[in-house]
Amino acid sequence: MCALKLKRLFALGLAAIYGLTWSTSVLAVGTDAGTPINNTATVDYKVGGVDQTAINSPQTTFLVDQVVDFVVAEADGGNTTVGAGEQDAVARFTVTNTGNETQDFDLSVLDLVGGTVFNADTINTTGLTIFVDANDNDVYDVGIDTATTIDALSADDTAGANVISVFVLGDIPGTASDGDAANIELTATAYKDDAAPGLGTIEAETGGNDGQNSVEIIFSAAVDSGATATATGQDGYLVGLASLSAIKGSTVVLDPLGQTSPLALAIPGAFVQYEVTITNTGVLAATEVQITDDIPSELTFATGTYNGAASDVEIVVGASAPVYCIAEVGGDGNSDGCFLNAAGDSLTVSIPVSGTYPTGLTVGTNSPTDDVIVRFQATIN
Repeated sequence: MCALKLKRLFALGLAAIYGLTWSTSVLAVGTDAGTPINNTATVDYKVGGVDQTAINSPQTTFLVDQVVDFVVAEADGGNTTVGAGEQDAVARFTVTNTGNETQDFDLSVLDLVGGTVFNADTINTTGLTIFVDANDNDVYDVGIDTATTIDALSADDTAGANVISVFVLGDIPGTASDGDAANIELTATAYKDDAAPGLGTIEAETGGNDGQNSVEIIFSAAVDSGATATATGQDGYLVGLASLSAIKGSTVVLDPLGQTSPLALAIPGAFVQYEVTITNTGVLAATEVQITDDIPSELTFATGTYNGAASDVEIVVGASAPVYCIAEVGGDGNSDGCFLNAAGDSLTVSIPVSGTYPTGLTVGTNSPTDDVIVRFQATIN
């Protein structure tokens, strides 16, 4: 690095003192290692007031030396929220090549014991594995992201192409409690890119200065770990829970006298609408949500009460349009998520219904989009 800086300062000093002009542009930050920088000086002068033929100096050339520099960082701005007992929980890092040469990188991960990243470390992960983003979508894709090392990560002068996501998968203990944290550390080690698949040879500093016509290799202070160039980044898994609450209400919507809510009377033959509202105020989505409602013997489940008399149950997620299902007796024969038991006195509704909903009940933020409402009707015997 010192030799490279001296070359620049010496050349700029000549230009300032003698008024020389460059035949090529000044060296740019991020110029690739090994790039030849060619310069020629031109001297203009007069004799007796008459312009003379300009004199051109011989061309000087030097090669840009290689700086090995890179950054490993947690990618998503905080802990990765996980559930107790979750397997292959994905934490995302990025590796950014801030040097001036394409690099390969070997990767390793360590479960940290104690200390604090975003939260104090209280539990340990197991089964830690590493996968590199293959399609640059920053999302772990099973069966697509299979590489465990980084091959040919571009240099800093190709901004955007010099960053890649790395996914660490870990297993969370089933005994973990809400608020427990497991901290991890990803380490990248620089290797040469040999234009072949996989890692080249490990990078090493050349030391000294063999002259302008050779490329020296130096490590930045950020990655210099002695014989190798390494950088680390840390992330944490934070255990959270889904926290569901359910509220149930009933309204007499129609009685045999023809009166409707709010005037309808709860008399035999009247239709009663039940409404079950489920809200998630936890930090994780609840999946495979299923509601079971036992229908009292004084009531008979009413069919054909929604969707133009075509459906038996109405389901609403927040402000979304309602969807409907049919409650067959004895099992969910049409796989729409709703059915009555064989006796017809117990209703089961699964979320999602017919693939319409997300796979879980989203995290509550006091917004109606976080609620699931299930409505059905019964008549009073």
